[in-house]
Amino acid sequence: MADYIPELARANPDHFGIVLATADGRIYAVGDTDVPFTIQSISKPFSYGLALKLLGREQVQRKVGVEPSGEAFNAISLDPQTGIPRNPMINAGAIATTAQISHAIGADAERLLLEFFSDLANRPLSIDQAVYRSECESGHRNRAISHLLRNAQVIETDPEQGLDLYFRQCAISITCRDLAVMAATLACQGSNPLSGDHILEPEIVTRMLALMGTCGMYDYAGHWLYDVGMPAKSGVAGGVLAVVPGRLGIATYSPRLDAYGNSSRGIAVCEEISQRLGLHLYNQNPGLTTPIRRSSNATFQQSRRLRNTQEESQLAEQGGQVRILHAQGVIDFADCELLLAEIQRLSNKARVLLLDLVQVTEVQPLCWPLLATQFELLRQRGIPLVLSRCQHLPLDPALTPYPRYSSFDEALEAAENLLLGGALHSNPEAGDQPSWTHVLKDVDPELIEPMMRLRRLEPGEAVIERGQAGDSLFIAQSGLYSTTVDLQELDGQFRATRMATFAPGMCFGEIAFISGLPRSADVICTTGGFCWELLREDFDQLRLHHPQAAIQLLLALANDLGAKLGRTNVQLSLMEQL
Repeated sequence: MADYIPELARANPDHFGIVLATADGRIYAVGDTDVPFTIQSISKPFSYGLALKLLGREQVQRKVGVEPSGEAFNAISLDPQTGIPRNPMINAGAIATTAQISHAIGADAERLLLEFFSDLANRPLSIDQAVYRSECESGHRNRAISHLLRNAQVIETDPEQGLDLYFRQCAISITCRDLAVMAATLACQGSNPLSGDHILEPEIVTRMLALMGTCGMYDYAGHWLYDVGMPAKSGVAGGVLAVVPGRLGIATYSPRLDAYGNSSRGIAVCEEISQRLGLHLYNQNPGLTTPIRRSSNATFQQSRRLRNTQEESQLAEQGGQVRILHAQGVIDFADCELLLAEIQRLSNKARVLLLDLVQVTEVQPLCWPLLATQFELLRQRGIPLVLSRCQHLPLDPALTPYPRYSSFDEALEAAENLLLGGALHSNPEAGDQPSWTHVLKDVDPELIEPMMRLRRLEPGEAVIERGQAGDSLFIAQSGLYSTTVDLQELDGQFRATRMATFAPGMCFGEIAFISGLPRSADVICTTGGFCWELLREDFDQLRLHHPQAAIQLLLALANDLGAKLGRTNVQLSLMEQL
């Protein structure tokens, strides 16, 4: 037990807790994980990170070095040339670091420090006053270190003020669960996985983890890095914190210490977890993840924009030249390189490229210029790029010229349009013949023509509304018509989802017209245009006076509906292969 601080010797030596906190906020706990203890030296990397945040790297490094000392935590280890402490993980460096914070903030330093540690743990923390008094009364060696630092001008004011803040910092009361959340915050590059708050910048966390890796376990650091392979920090109250960057944080609590001042059980737990779960930083298998979720083309994936016979034939023949790439995960340099290589490979056979980013959670800033360069090369080769579902990402300004869609189906339609006619959007005009003559070609035109009424529609005007009686049949003359239903998405919100888009010459509303059931979806004229309308009362008259013509009309509708359902079934079957 750490009996040189009398209050620490009062801890229950049999307390033992282990907590793992993942980067996406899951917590696994066993044992005495809610027993409070003081953070002690585990506070050192965090106070160093706060100093970097407040004062900047250059100012901090003028007062504290970054070289491993190879000595015990309380060694008086100062650089013989400059007099500054070797690193911020030993007491001398930590006292110098906290003194800088105290000098910069003044009387408000304690409140700021507590708020910072509370944000890291995602709950309000406090100082154990009994441990603080015990450290003040017994901390003669630390007091001697602070005065040596004052003598070397590392501390430029009264050393007692900064030393007092250091004692309070070490006496912050935490639990093993708190410590795991703090470790997970470092694993998430400074973002707390429970609160989502961004507490530290990634470049600061990188430097904190580097020092924890080389200096965090004092004169046991080499053995630790060799056997466990994680950035870590221990405290004489029995806590151990370890970080697997990008994945999880580990915390243990057991007060019994080894000869180095580290928790004996904590060391053993981290060694076993590292080995059993394969978490050693220098033993990571390549290719465990890929930034490429799926690759496809417009032969296998087609939009819900229904096409005429000519366009369908062209897509069947040339759809393979619309290459579709679905990316995923966090795109760092290694993943970006794989993604760029795949884009380059696909572009050799593509006339249009669609990149879907809905499963990408982050693109590291260094990757945007690389992607922008690749996209510019595509443009120079005459290969249009369409971006899909990227609204959750902070896109680089260099990507502004490329068309973006919040819906994958709309992005796919745009890519098809580029292949078919070279334009992102199309507003089909009416043909020379009334469009109903194509759909109802087997019905006597002299009988059907007097019944067809031409309606003008403005952009966004509803042709059909869900719940209405199915008392009309529609055939598009010009413009585009989209049918939508409200579907519940992952966030619980209901949003309009496109089921199909009809072009000139296509029939819609026939299911309710034939069945007599209420409309099941809305149909909106998205572009403005004209459509032919056949009222049920006119059809009833046709059925009464010309039953054979009515049968021919129903057969024509059944054939058209069958073709649509056949196309849908093919697409559903192909989707199972993706």
